[in-house]
Formats: sequence, C-alpha cells, structure tokens
Amino acid sequence: MRRSPYTILALFVLATNLLEAQESKSQSSESAVISTSGANAAILRLLQQSHDLDQQLPVSLRLMNLLPRQAEMASRLRPDLGREWANELFTLSFQTKGVQRSIAQNTAMRILIRLDPDRALELLHSLNIEEPVANWAASPPEMQLVHEVFEMLVTRDGASALPLLEQEAERLGVQGHYPYAALGYATMQATSKDWGSDNQRAIRVLQSVFEPAFARYSQNAHGYIDDFEFGKMLQVLAGGLPFDSVQPALRMLVKNLLATDTRKYRFEAQVYTSDGQTANVHNAIDATILFFGMLINRDPALAQELESTRPELQTALEYTKEGRQRSIAFGPAGQPRQSPDPSAETRMDAARLSYINPEAAIAKVKQLPDDDKRAGTMLEVARGIAGDYPERAAELIAESQRGNKPADDEIYLNLISAQVFVAAAQDKKNELHQLLQRGFESANHIILEQQRTGNIRFVVGLVPMVQIAIQNDPDLTITFIEGLSPSYLKAELLLEAASGLGMGVRLPLSSRPQQRVEKPAQ
Repeated sequence: MRRSPYTILALFVLATNLLEAQESKSQSSESAVISTSGANAAILRLLQQSHDLDQQLPVSLRLMNLLPRQAEMASRLRPDLGREWANELFTLSFQTKGVQRSIAQNTAMRILIRLDPDRALELLHSLNIEEPVANWAASPPEMQLVHEVFEMLVTRDGASALPLLEQEAERLGVQGHYPYAALGYATMQATSKDWGSDNQRAIRVLQSVFEPAFARYSQNAHGYIDDFEFGKMLQVLAGGLPFDSVQPALRMLVKNLLATDTRKYRFEAQVYTSDGQTANVHNAIDATILFFGMLINRDPALAQELESTRPELQTALEYTKEGRQRSIAFGPAGQPRQSPDPSAETRMDAARLSYINPEAAIAKVKQLPDDDKRAGTMLEVARGIAGDYPERAAELIAESQRGNKPADDEIYLNLISAQVFVAAAQDKKNELHQLLQRGFESANHIILEQQRTGNIRFVVGLVPMVQIAIQNDPDLTITFIEGLSPSYLKAELLLEAASGLGMGVRLPLSSRPQQRVEKPAQ
C-alpha cells in the first residue's frame, strides 16, 4: 500500500503536542479536554496496539515504515519503551541488507544516541562501515552516527570521555575506516571550556589526540575515504593547534589526495566569494582540495604549488583565502537525470504551497489539465487551506466535482475527507460527525473490496480523515479502526491516530499569517 506524496507532505507540516480527545466510551459524543497524562496514556495505548500488529507483517514494512515511527513517538513519551523498540529495530535490521539495513540502523541509532549513548556506542561495534556508492558521498553515512555518538558522550562526560573514544576509533579503524573527523570534532568540543581561561591545557589535549591519529594515518594503508576524514580532522584541530604542528600532516594529506582515482570517485565543488565571484572544479582531486582550500591557503607555498600545477585550481583556490570565501558547496558530480513529469511536479508544488501560500497553491492547481488528478489535487489543497479559508476550500471541493457524482468509492472517500476538514474548521460538530460516519462506512466498503480482490493499495484521504476524527470523535474513530482485520492498514491507522492525538494545534491548521485569497473573477 503506497502513500500519496501529498498526504506525506500534509503530515510533515503538522505540529507535535497534545490535543483534545475523549478518554472513555461512557462520555458523550462531545470530545472532552483531557489531561496531558491522560492524552499520553491514550497515545501510548494506540502505539502499543499498532506495535502488537507488527509481528504479523513482512519485515520490510516493519523496518521502513512502522517500527521507526513507533519507536520515535514512544521515545518522546516513555524513554524506556523508545529504547526497547529502537533496540528491536536495530536487531531486526540484520534480516535485510543494503539501503534498507542502513536506514533502519541509522534511525535506531539516532534514537539511542539521544536516550542511551552508552548503548549506542556499544552498537557501533555491529555496524558494517562500507565504502559509499561512488558519486553519492565522500564518507559512509555511518560516520555521521559515529560523530553523533562521540559528541553526545563528550557533552555528558567532557574530556574524560576522550580515552574511551580513542579506543573506539581504533577499533573502528581496524574494522575498516578510522573516524578521524568524529574524533577531531569531539576533541575540540571537549576543550571548549578551556579556551580563554587555560589555552595551554586545551592545546595539550588537542595534541594528545592529534599526534597518535597523525601517526596512524602516516603508517597505515588508506584510501580516499580516510583521506577525506583525516582532512576534516585537520580542518577542525587547526583552529586550535599552532599551524606548524599540523603543516606536515596537511602536506601529506595533499600528496595523498593527488593520487585519488578519479575513475572511482567523481565529485565537484563550487566556491562563492563575499564579493559575488564563483569558481567551479569538476573532478574529485580538485574538488576535495578546494573543500580544504582555507586550510591549504595557510601554507602559501603549498597553495602556490597547487595553483601552478592544477589549472582548475588557479582561480578557485585563490577564492578560498580567508576573508574572501563566503561559502563552498561540495558533492557528487552531476549525472544526467530523466526529465521530470511537469504535471507531477505541479501537483506536488500545489500540495506543498497549500500550507504556506494558499493563493499560489490554488494558482498551481489551475495549471493542471482537467482530469481526475487535477480534481484530487484540488481536494488536497482544500485540506491544506481549510484551517484559514474554509469557504474557499469548500469552493475548491465543489469545483473539483463539476456537478458530477464521484466516479468510484475511493474518489468519494477523498471528497468526504476534504469536506471533513472544512466542517472541522467551521466547528460544525453535527455535520462533522455525519461526514465521519459516511467516510468510515465508505472506507470499510473499499477495504473489504480490496481484500476480496487482493488489490491492496493506499486509500487517498483516509489518513488525514483519521487524524481529524481522533481529535473530534475519538469513539467513532476507535470503533472504526478496531473493526478492521489485523493488517498493515490497521497498524498504520493506529499509528496515525496516535500521531493525531500528539499534535500541537487542532486540525485543520490555522496558524500561518493571513493572506487574502479571493475567488477568481468569472
């Protein structure tokens, strides 16, 4: 079941505090304002029910969608449960491989870094830090996790954490790649309180970490990834160490970068000056040297040698001098891409703009060809603007139909979902309740038909309708969700209901600066 990109965009802009909900089925249909603790308990019940269904689902669905969100949401309310589910996510990641494994492990690690950095440090042992795909990144993504773990431990323990981090860095180096940059940043962070009060102590700490790291870099075989990591370590430590102590390391780094295999690594860089000048370089060697250009320019002889022997660097390196460089961009060399579908881009733009610039969103919709996708985009924009402009949203909903009945049940459900947003914005409780009843009845018909035919797919409009419903008519919403058969959809809707209770402003959104949105002249 695939999610609409428009719905995903809608969910991302919603805030994350607690709302009104009804806690007991014995209460009236009017939602009561519940306490923070009561709301948290309701959210956790929904999360637990969603998580309980995970065991019946394929690993790929659990890893890439449900469990990461369940763990993240739980970590904000019950750290012990967040840790438990993050550990589960990390363990489960070994049942897959490649990008799926990497994403799942990164998600689990980031939760644990925040909640339990010692456990996160322990799990670094399980990571397989491999070479990144050429043209994608200069460092493996796991190196950023190492950086975050080291930073958290230094924040907690100060300079006393450095021996442990050096030990971990060495272990990672034996496994594949030494985290020079992560260790360098952690060391500089550990000395931050000494600068200005005891500079000599700060320098001694930096030297105590830099010297063995440089010795290791000098003595061990390494490739481009290690060169890049070591260069980033030099960048940060050179801000505190005397330059003559890092100059030999800088010259060795440049020598090694000049031997980079440009067939395997393809990067480019652009430097921008404070006076508006720009220079570009288009191969991995020159791009990486330019990335470290400000540091290299502290060695005038080295900079002059590079400018005289590397034609692309003649102007670019000059622009990285201190006081001239404004910013620098570094990344994979451009690759030919397929031409995007203009209509798809326009639909996505309209959905995105509906939450920040309603008038521009409506204008985008008008650019679309007159078809079902245009009508669907109108409904998505109507949901986005309903909080501030319910009358205009209602007009869009009517226009999307052009006097015709919806073509099928799924289009009908999407229509009701948009009407729900308008009714909620206008605080029409009776109408909202009736719309939700019809919407859930329609959703049940669609789901039963999908199960009968085996054609399971995403139902547009259902998720945002559930998030409105859980805030305004929780009994009806829970009855609908609990009536579904155990499935991915049920786990997803339980999670979305929990998310709806955890939002900081009542749906539909009504918080942006007011703009005048007028109906176009006929």
